Amino acid sequence: MTSHRLSGYLSIAFALILTGARVCRGQAQPPLPIAPTPAPTWSASLVKPCDRACLAAIMDGYMNAIFQHDPAAVPELARDVRMTENTAPMDIGEGMLWRSKVEPTGFKIIVADPVFGQVAEQARVKINGEDSLVAIRLKVDRGQIQQIEHLWTRGVDKTAIPLLTTPRPGLMDDVPPSQRTPRNVMIWAANSYFDALEGDDGKIAALAGDCVRHENGYQTVNNPPPGGRMMPSPILPNPNMPQGQYQLKISMMTCSQQISTKILNFIKKIRPRRVLVVDEQKGVVATFPLFVEDGTRRGAPPNSPPGMMLNLDTMETFGIRGGLIHEIEAFPFVTIPYGLGNGWTEGSGR
Repeated sequence: MTSHRLSGYLSIAFALILTGARVCRGQAQPPLPIAPTPAPTWSASLVKPCDRACLAAIMDGYMNAIFQHDPAAVPELARDVRMTENTAPMDIGEGMLWRSKVEPTGFKIIVADPVFGQVAEQARVKINGEDSLVAIRLKVDRGQIQQIEHLWTRGVDKTAIPLLTTPRPGLMDDVPPSQRTPRNVMIWAANSYFDALEGDDGKIAALAGDCVRHENGYQTVNNPPPGGRMMPSPILPNPNMPQGQYQLKISMMTCSQQISTKILNFIKKIRPRRVLVVDEQKGVVATFPLFVEDGTRRGAPPNSPPGMMLNLDTMETFGIRGGLIHEIEAFPFVTIPYGLGNGWTEGSGR
């Protein structure tokens, strides 16, 4: 046997001995890679819809987190969640509602829309012990909160509390399925109200004869004789003054008649309207309009002195039955300088 062949045999033998030694010491060769588990096949059964009760529960969970001062208790948030408070961008945990002592009261209206995936709430709360009005909107997708919108005002006068104690049944009770208004008609009805305001003509709107509007806790239309407030203010008109007599007359008109007097012609436009939450079960539509007032009045003589120049962001809730608006609940009124937008719609505000 040649020395070259002997050397080859010895090398093979040494390698086998070394491998055996590694096995004995627990140093076996690495295992073959395991094939990845295949992704689950798509199935409609995986979809978990969030119905009205689900959306209302998410809103309750969000408000409870505010009451507890605990942002970590908020129901699941989307990674790119957006939040505004009184039109200003903020992070969760910032702002008046998160950093104040906020307590609930018995007045709460929840509007939920499984089709649009949105839920809104109007409520009277206590902020640091003071009666206040809030509107909250959440956009929910696949169980995660994507958008959060806060509106609030403080300093509710005691004269407004009676109409901010128990929500009206027309905004709370279920509508029997056979009597429900189709959602596209509900959206048209809500928009028709804003059309009427911009057109100074109440006949444009889908307004019932018994329509009653509450603004910041005051009834400002359809008041019984001898009349009441025509503006959301604690001050009652003086019946002994011509101006007060006129205001009392306006306060007793129907929603349609009052708009047709052109008394609201200082509202330049209502853009964007954001008809966002259509609750077919309750017959209610929640909107978040921006009222733009540029200091002019439609039909005013040329060179008239400028009037109010401001923008107003609010939540307006409409109770709709038989295709007509029966209840309007508007609050809170958040005033911002003319030209500023609502924090959600680019170019809004002028």
